[in-house]
Amino acid sequence: MKNVANFLAEVSKSGQRILVLCHHNADPDAVASAIVLSDVLNQLGAKSKPGAADDIATYSQNVLKMFKRDIPVNPQLNADMVILVDTSSLDHLGNFGGKLKEAQLKLAVIDHHRPVQDMKQISSFYFVREDFPSESELIFRIIRELGIKLDPDQASLLLAGIISDTAHFNFAKPETFEVVNELLKTGADYQRVNEALRPPEDPSKRVAMLKAAGRSQLRRVCGHLTVFSELGSFEGDAAAMFHRIGADVAFVGSEDKGKVRISGRARAEVLKKTGLHLGEVMEVLGKQYGGSGGGHAGAASMKGEGKLEDVKKQLYTILEKKLKSKQ
Repeated sequence: MKNVANFLAEVSKSGQRILVLCHHNADPDAVASAIVLSDVLNQLGAKSKPGAADDIATYSQNVLKMFKRDIPVNPQLNADMVILVDTSSLDHLGNFGGKLKEAQLKLAVIDHHRPVQDMKQISSFYFVREDFPSESELIFRIIRELGIKLDPDQASLLLAGIISDTAHFNFAKPETFEVVNELLKTGADYQRVNEALRPPEDPSKRVAMLKAAGRSQLRRVCGHLTVFSELGSFEGDAAAMFHRIGADVAFVGSEDKGKVRISGRARAEVLKKTGLHLGEVMEVLGKQYGGSGGGHAGAASMKGEGKLEDVKKQLYTILEKKLKSKQ
């Protein structure tokens, strides 16, 4: 932690222009991390701005509105350095990732997902701590190492990021609650954060969840209840739904004009018992189909090119191999 704090202090004191960038369809954890880290870098002497690639999730917009903050989408790349937060690879920047690659700017990564060796090779600074359940918790600990005091709204943003990425503390660790306690002492408004994170009634999402349930296929893989379903949207939400109602491992995929996406979720007890890591599974699958993949042990996704039925078969082959090796 001290190394990353020293790095940030060093690049900031020289007044560098720093863009703190997060992934496309940015969730509250991503936008909170980008905004608060950018604020802190400015306090340290940098000329920093936050940014998000391509788009921002609706519930992230609710959080930003609640605390009167903003984050530019696809910002100008007129910076001396880009720091990626909550983003394990350029592929997670959507179309904006290609523009960043062409710009050939100095790149740094501060992330909490599974390490990606390709990113490590092209980054001038690389700091990944997969043991943190949220990027916001990681950013908070870095800020504390720097000795910077947050204001109540910054603390509230990080709290929103932690609650969101831990699925309302379902994936939290004991250390997470220590951070939450410190954020609340700083002035984070738990009630307003919860209000901002409360999703509005979405009839289309309800219909999608029912369709996912109707299309679901249940099978046992090495004794574990595994569900696969197909949707055109809300894949992650549907996989999480199957996880909540009893699936050990759940996958929901979509196919559109030869482009395939799959989101997966797994129960914590299955991960502990088997050592399964969905981020690793999705990374392998994404590469096999000319795309990318990754994420956490219990929540991950991939995108690539091909037919969903073919990708599904290969997914089960990889999954069965991983689970058998742990028996």
